Amino acid sequence: KLDFEALEKTTEYDGGYNKDSQIIKDFWEIIHSFGEEQKRLFLQFTTGTDRAPVGGLGKLKMIIAKNGSDSDRLPTSHTCFNALLLPEYSSKEKLKERLLKAITYAKGFGML
Repeated sequence: KLDFEALEKTTEYDGGYNKDSQIIKDFWEIIHSFGEEQKRLFLQFTTGTDRAPVGGLGKLKMIIAKNGSDSDRLPTSHTCFNALLLPEYSSKEKLKERLLKAITYAKGFGML
C-alpha cells in the first residue's frame, strides 16, 4: 500500500506554492481520494516508476512547482527530479480533470 500521507509530509514546493496554498490543499485532497491504480499512475507520471522507494514514499523527495496561471495546459513533470509542474487552475474540478487526463495518457502519447 502506498502511503501518500508520508509523501505529502515530505513534499517541497516552489515557484510561489506552499503547503497552505489553496491549490495545494485541493491537490492533496484529490490525490488522497484516488484509488490505488490512479495513485500508481500519478507516481509513474511524476517519478517514472509506480513503486515506492525502499523505506516508503516518505523517503521520496517530490517537488510541486507553479507552472503559470490558470490555462488549458495539462500538468507536466520532470521525472529525473521528481518534480510536478502544476499550473494554478481556477477550480478544484479543473485541477482534478487536468490531473487525471495527464496521468491517464502519459504513456505513448495516449496510445496505450
